[in-house]
Formats: sequence, C-alpha cells, structure tokens
Amino acid sequence: MSKARWALFALLVVMTIVAAGGHSLAQRNKGKGKGGPPSGPAPWKKGGKGDTSLPPLKIEDLKPEGVYEILNLLPQKDDQPRIGVTDKIAYRLASYDPPSHTLKFVTLDLAKGALGSKSIKLPPECPSFTGIPRMAYDSGECCVISQQAATVFVDVSTGKVKFAAGFDSSVPQSEPEPKGKGKDKGWPKDREKTSVPASSYRVHGSAGGKFALSIKVDYDDKAKAYTGNGATLHSVDGKSIPLAWDHARYGVPPKARDGVFAVTETEIIVLVTQPKTAGAFSSAHEMSCIVFDRKGTPKEVQTSTEKWHGTNAVRSTISPDGQYIVAHPEDGLHRYVITRGTWQRGYKTDYHDACLGFAPGGGVGVFIENHTPQRAAIKAIKLGTGETVWETSVPHDDVQGEGDDEPFTAIGPAAMVVAAKWGIMSGTTADPPLMLYAAKAVDFVPLSMSYDESGKMIAVLATDRIFVLDAKTRTELYSVPFEKTLPANALGEFITFDSKGKKLLACARGNGVWLVDLLTSKIEVTAPAVPGTFVRALPDLSGVIYSQPKDQGGNVMVQKLDGSEAQRLYRCEYKDTIAVCLWVDEKGKEFLVTERDVGEGKLFLVDEKGEKTLEYNVADVDSAYTGDNTVAAFVTKKKQAVLINETAKWGYTGINCSVLVPGEEPMEELFSAVFKTEDLPGRSTYGATAASPFFGGLHWGDANVARFACPAGVLEADITKGVFTLYAWSRSPQGLTAINPEGKEFFVAGSGGLTTYKLK
Repeated sequence: MSKARWALFALLVVMTIVAAGGHSLAQRNKGKGKGGPPSGPAPWKKGGKGDTSLPPLKIEDLKPEGVYEILNLLPQKDDQPRIGVTDKIAYRLASYDPPSHTLKFVTLDLAKGALGSKSIKLPPECPSFTGIPRMAYDSGECCVISQQAATVFVDVSTGKVKFAAGFDSSVPQSEPEPKGKGKDKGWPKDREKTSVPASSYRVHGSAGGKFALSIKVDYDDKAKAYTGNGATLHSVDGKSIPLAWDHARYGVPPKARDGVFAVTETEIIVLVTQPKTAGAFSSAHEMSCIVFDRKGTPKEVQTSTEKWHGTNAVRSTISPDGQYIVAHPEDGLHRYVITRGTWQRGYKTDYHDACLGFAPGGGVGVFIENHTPQRAAIKAIKLGTGETVWETSVPHDDVQGEGDDEPFTAIGPAAMVVAAKWGIMSGTTADPPLMLYAAKAVDFVPLSMSYDESGKMIAVLATDRIFVLDAKTRTELYSVPFEKTLPANALGEFITFDSKGKKLLACARGNGVWLVDLLTSKIEVTAPAVPGTFVRALPDLSGVIYSQPKDQGGNVMVQKLDGSEAQRLYRCEYKDTIAVCLWVDEKGKEFLVTERDVGEGKLFLVDEKGEKTLEYNVADVDSAYTGDNTVAAFVTKKKQAVLINETAKWGYTGINCSVLVPGEEPMEELFSAVFKTEDLPGRSTYGATAASPFFGGLHWGDANVARFACPAGVLEADITKGVFTLYAWSRSPQGLTAINPEGKEFFVAGSGGLTTYKLK
C-alpha cells in the first residue's frame, strides 16, 4: 500500500473520531500477512449488528499497594519550616492525615546520622486539623502542635500525646486577609486598620515544648483597642491555668515569636506590648512583663518607662528563665538584651531580627551578627554578661526570613545544637560550622527508574542521587549522592542494572553517564554527556548506544566507558535522516534499527558489526507505523518486531501497535486507540501524553500480550484481541513508572515518593 493511501487512512480515522463526538477508537487488522489496514475506516460491527459506535480506550484505575516516602528532614518550599531538636534527635512535622488522625514526623538520630520517620496517632478527643497544623518554634523534648485554639503536646521520641484544648467555635479557624483594595490589600497605607482581625487565636510554645500559652485576641477596629482579657497556660502534664490581665491596658504578647512567656519554679511571666497611641501599631510601644505565681494569681506588672520600636515590637522575646528580654528601643537602630525589671541594656546586636532563640534552660541565646559582606556570624552569647560561648559564620542568605519563615527553628540544650532550614550544626567554634546534618533541601525529582532482572530491586535516578530500593519492603538498600545536583530540567535517558544486580548504569541527557558499584555504593566511572539522543545502555554496561544529530550524519554510535573514541555501529544511508536503535537484545549482539524522517521506510536488524541480518519490507508502509513515531519496541524470539507508535494532532493522541514480520507482506497485526489528549495530560521523556510509553521503556510480554511502562501506569497491548488497556495510577501523572519483569506490578516515582501498584 502506498504512503499516500496510508496517510489518507490516518486522516479519515481522525475525521471519524471528531464526527463521533470524541469517542476513542480501537481498530485492528485481523488478516495476518496481508499488508496492513484497509484504505478507509469500515463500519465497526459488534455482534454482527452493524453498530458503528467506536470503542473507547479501556482505562482501569488502580489503588496503591504500598508507599515508600522520600524522607527529608529539611523543609522544602511547600513544607512548614520548623524543626525540633534535642541533644539526641532532630525532627520535623511532615504531614497530617485526617482519615487516620495521624501526624507524621521525619526524624534524625544525631548520633548515627540516620533518617527515619514516626507516625503518631492523635487521641479521639483531639479535633481534626485542616491541612498541616502549626508546630511551634523552640520544640525540644516535646513539641506544641496547634491550630486556632486546638492545642496538643507531642513527645516525638516516645509517641505520647497530651490533648490540651480544642477549637473555639466562636472564632474563625484562620485569620482573614486584610480588607484593603488593590494589589497591596491596604498594606502599609491602611496597616493600622487591617493588621489585627476582630478575633483570632495564637498558641505560643516554650523552649523545650513543655508549655503553651494560648491567647484569644479580640480587637475593636473602631475603638482602636483590644477588648479581651488574659490567656491560658497549658502544660504537658495536663494542667491548664487561666491567666488574667486587661488587654486594653497592657496589650498582648508579640505575635511573631513563640518565646513570649517563661515558667519558673515559682512564677509565670508573660511579655506583652501595647501601642502608645491607640491603633498605631507601627509607632512607639509600651512593653510590660505580667508576673503570676504558679497558680495563676497575679503578683505584679513590670512596665518599662522606655518607648519600644513599634514595627519590631512583634519580634520581642523573653528567655525561658524569664530573666532577659531581647527588644528594640525606640531611640536607636539596634536590639539589646534587656534585664527584666531593671530594663538595663546589655549585649547589643547589629543585625535585623538578630535573636535566633534561647537554650531551653535559659542563660544562653544564639544571635546573628554582621561578619563580612558575604557571611553572617552566628554566636552563642551568655545573656547576663554578653560573653561569647562559641561562634561560627554562614552566608547571609541562610539567615534571612521573618515570622513563620524564620531560618533557625530550634536551639538544643545549652545551645550545643542548633537546627536550621539548611541543616543541623554543632554549637562549636568553627568556621565554617561543624555540621551534624548538612544538605540543602532538594525536591525529589525522579528522572528514570527500573527493576533488576529478578524483580527484587528498583533503581531510581534522581537529580541529587542514585538509590536502590527493595521492591517488596520498599526499604532503601543503597544510596549514592552526586557531587553536584543535576539541573532541575534534566531528562533521564535510562537507569539499568547489570544481569547480576550488582552494578548500575545511568544516563541523564546532556549531563553525563555514571557506572555505580552497588557493593561499595560508589560511582565507579563518570563519563561525559553523550553527544546525541535516543541513548540506551549496552546490556553488559560497558557503554552506551546513541544516535548522532542529523548534521553529524545521524548514525548509530557506540560509546564505551573506557575513554576510547566512539565507534559507528550503523551508517545512515540518507542525508538529513537520523538512524535510531529501537531495541538491543539481552546479549548486546543484535539491534533493531530504523531510519527516520526522510527517504523510504526502513526497519531492520543489525549485528554488532553493523551488518544487516534481517530486513522488514516496510518501504511502502506509512512510516508512522514502522519507526518514525515509535516510542517503545522489542523483537520476539520469532523475529516479530512489536512497535508502539504515537501521534498527536488536533487535540487527539493516537497510540498504535504494529507487529511486523520479515517477508513481502510485513504487517501481521495493527490496532490503534485514539483519545482526547486533555483527558490524559502529562509528558514522558519522549512521549507527549501520559499514555505514551517511554522510548526504550521497560516492557513485559511477547507477541500475544505486552505491557509497557508509561507515565500514567502500564499500557497493555493485547495483540490477540487487538485492544489497548491502560492500568492507571493517575489521570494527570507527575512522575515515572517502571514495570516488574514479570509484568504483575509496577512502581511509580513522583515528587511525593514511590508507590507500588498491582496489576489485575
């Protein structure tokens, strides 16, 4: 059949689809060895009744069997930034699952350097949260978890939870947006008017996480005055103590800090601030310490006669022992350590928002100072004397952030451990700092993955590392980090095991090739970027095979990892054509090659010397079915070439299976499925939609039934029935899929982790 006739057939198929109102099409030529499909779409009959409706692409949605989550102690851009730390562990609240009412923490054993996770189920009396609740700064042995008035104490080490309070139904669970108009929403022009909602809650945690101060803030916008009274002090031992004071007279605690109260053996001290002029929150403030006994009975109010900087009043903080305050006087540019009661100034800071936090027992604070134009000094300071305990420095960018975006999140006992967004550092004089856990937070981005031949292990190529999982338990077996993270837009060509499962070869387009020895968990060979495309590994992992660009000849080349020059395997016969290796046999002795784009159709097998051993007579068959649009292929033991082709036009995607045999009539089987591209959005390395198998992707099967990995799951081609079935884990996938060699399960890698799905 001529190419023109095949093109006409393809056009008529698409026209028929559109006329049918977007139904998917599955069409098959039943006549073996008869050359191909008919010249036009004949009526599709069901049960001999002449029904002309077109069958849809069959999609079966699957549920996950098990999940392996990518653990990262350090917060990524969408995570809450707070980290808790003791002298033994560090931890971060990673998620909350409403159905199971469970908090999940990522943990770090500081002695072993081992990452782990811990799921802690909340008691039934604790209400369900919306999204991830807030974890207080200064978390240590316990952490304070809150949302609106709901408050719980969580001991991450033991898994114990103490419920303190539930939601207050009279107050919105989240603060409203400012009411101003335009892009600034009233800020800062109407700042005084919109900075305080009518009613809101804030739960402040204490150093070590054993106490929480819950305060309801009521504000009358017309009167420019607070109208509430007092707060409640919750403790991890189950006690709740009401504390009474007049908000209108003395104000409320600074809202941008957790360290705004102190609990000693005999006293409870609450730090509060109040604008000197009613409603003028950016102008001068008064500052007071309200002192109670341990039963909540007021003892005294200590009010400073100084004026305090209004804009920075929200960042004032008090040490856990209640002796010292860090605040910004109105008469200068700097913050000071202030002695409570006498209001005497001590240690002077020179950095915006300089106080990172206090040691849980008090006495020592950690501060930022200017060091060099490039770096900021980090110092542990004795609050009473200003004496430096230890010091180090970090880049200025690492200490930027305010409020709930603070870069430092917890100080360990005696300030000997400091937790920050960018790592956990030891409280030791050293420059650069001595890191107990150092890693820039990198979003997990999978580039390629595959099973080993036994189906027991799964290898993943990510932007920051190569790692291997146990396929059954989903536990990590090996992890090999890259010295330098790959670019965010990197594309993975492949990752593959050797036959014994002891080595890996991985390739990222334009970035390099890596041979990994799993026994040593080291990169054995690093090779330069492959100067071509359609790259695949030689089965013995001795090198790669790839296609040159057209302007360099478009030949199929072999590049060994021994540093030798690349050798040509097959020379392209036509100018401006590219030859592509669609498949390599398991011994690396035979290669399925096609020539694309220009000239008569060509599809053939060549040996390792580049000599043709078998040709498929496809010169008169439309190249769309024989190589130009092939995204996955393999050759059976009977030398049948099974090709999966893809074409996308006019908002539709067509997937086609062609089974070709040697001889004058090459087309043994051919069937297609067509669907709206928007119904399966996504993109693989080579395919345009989520239903497209990867070029060279893992497959399972033979000339009867074959299954191919694709972004949405597994695409099954039942050749005996002429039907495609997509086993989908998602209709809008973000990630990759690998299929088990036995074809009974597949693995999905995405930004949230890795998940197993069983096939029916």
